[in-house]
Amino acid sequence: MHNALAFQRIHQPKHHTIATYHPETNMAYAYNPKGPLFTKMGQILPLNEDPLGNERRGHRLWLLPEEALYLLERGTLDIRWPPSEEEAAAGDMGLPMSLQGGHAVFIGDEVTHGGALTYERYSVFSALKRQGYTVLRAPSWNGPGLPLSEKHYPSRTSDVGLLHPSRLWKALFATSATNNGVASDEDSLVTPGLYRNYNDIYRRLALIDFHDSSAARQPTSPETPASDPAFRITYHVYKPGSTTYKKSDPGPPDFRIAVVNGRETPVPTLEQLSSLLETTPYDPPMEHAQLYGKLRWGYKNIVLAIVDQGVTSYLRIADSVFGKERIYERASKGPGAKRGGRGGGRGGRGGRGGGRGRGK
Repeated sequence: MHNALAFQRIHQPKHHTIATYHPETNMAYAYNPKGPLFTKMGQILPLNEDPLGNERRGHRLWLLPEEALYLLERGTLDIRWPPSEEEAAAGDMGLPMSLQGGHAVFIGDEVTHGGALTYERYSVFSALKRQGYTVLRAPSWNGPGLPLSEKHYPSRTSDVGLLHPSRLWKALFATSATNNGVASDEDSLVTPGLYRNYNDIYRRLALIDFHDSSAARQPTSPETPASDPAFRITYHVYKPGSTTYKKSDPGPPDFRIAVVNGRETPVPTLEQLSSLLETTPYDPPMEHAQLYGKLRWGYKNIVLAIVDQGVTSYLRIADSVFGKERIYERASKGPGAKRGGRGGGRGGRGGRGGGRGRGK
């Protein structure tokens, strides 16, 4: 390990890209970067946001701290410390930044740079990048994020009044239970009566109220999400080889990840998880998907990346509506639907009776 760390880093002249560290923004910039990794990393800032102004702005690519440190680790980028005026006048590009120096300046400087990169966030970023994912910062990186809009709520259709499925369901079977059921001395959930199958009983039990994410409605005025600083969406992640991702217009991500410090953050409460899920867009499961697939997907979902001393565990949280998925209405398969009858033998093969006779 010591020999590997002491080995001199070299760059091929064909792919040698030099970047300069910018202390005021804790970022690095490079002119004319070379290599395929820069097609999905870095950005050219607009004129009003570029710290260096308009000079050579179209050729200057700015790299976020996690991007610069990741490229420095893998040897793709040669980051230099900013030279002095005398060194710049003499054509000196500054001293090369070591890997130890990169970790010291890019990680943990929260006093100077608000919402700075932490070790937990960088470990998740670098691990996903090594697996081929495209990782971008979320709008809630260092704040509550953008105000909630119509994409965070189900579209408003004719589901109002009595036409709402849940209300129509309750009204229909509440009337049926009152007229056809026999009154009982005890206030039971299922009134005594004649039931020819279990589905009738389960339907009456389904009258109990349940949490329904599809019934949420957008408020009249935009609201700022009330998220906990320890539980916020950190990264938008896109699958490797995504054909819909564009650097100028990334589009909706495949995963939304919230990085959590497992050592300093306790187990989230229901209110914290609810506030976190409110910041995710409304994404219902496919109508014809399988039952358990719908429950796993939910109507809103997020991935928690829990980092405990360098070990990352991914936990998917979904806002599922169990009351809308009625298990008792599934068409049951008849006996022997999975395997053949006795005549088919084990595994569907022919029985012993198909062999040679035992004689006359």
